[in-house]
Amino acid sequence: MAACTKCGGEMKHDAKFCKACGSSVESGKHDEKKARVLAGEQKSPKTAIFVGVAVAVLVVGWLVYGNISRARSMDRPLEGQVAREGNSYLQYTVVTAQNGDVTVPLGSLQGGSASYFVYNANGKDIKFFALRATDGTVRVALDSCTSCYHAKLGYRQNGETMVCNNCGMSFRSTDVGHITGGCSPIPLKNSQDVKTVVVKAKDLEEGAKYF
Repeated sequence: MAACTKCGGEMKHDAKFCKACGSSVESGKHDEKKARVLAGEQKSPKTAIFVGVAVAVLVVGWLVYGNISRARSMDRPLEGQVAREGNSYLQYTVVTAQNGDVTVPLGSLQGGSASYFVYNANGKDIKFFALRATDGTVRVALDSCTSCYHAKLGYRQNGETMVCNNCGMSFRSTDVGHITGGCSPIPLKNSQDVKTVVVKAKDLEEGAKYF
């Protein structure tokens, strides 16, 4: 037996009208459908709020990502410019030979910063740098290597490392002057005392082919 949706009276399953109140079964179904629709309308504001919050989160996330990306890209313009232009922005100190020796005062080495020098031999500028490594020793090398010398971009300093402007390979200050070959700065033989570093002019001239 079924129950009337209006008065609750008992009805046969196949009955179309309630004998007690005369209500139509179809009317009851219509009311149930209406009730479900109304219930759905009551839930829709919550759904709309949820969708709105989700969209807001996505928009904020996108803006934050965009700002971070722009900040990162702005951190690298100088590095990219240096890599393209090599060491054209650097001021190389001109040095000359006396009795076959090129002398660099140790006082010109400021802390751990590399100092750059240029020696001219028969119209060819031969560039080299000297720096005080983190272990306190002074290292001297050509501003070039056997791999990337054709680019003529030299090395830039990045903290405690020297970085090839052409390929980006970096070398610790304590490796400069010890590691040879590849993209490492070409070591220069030198002698040192408490005041100066001395490089033979002939050793510099042998490196002219890398410039």
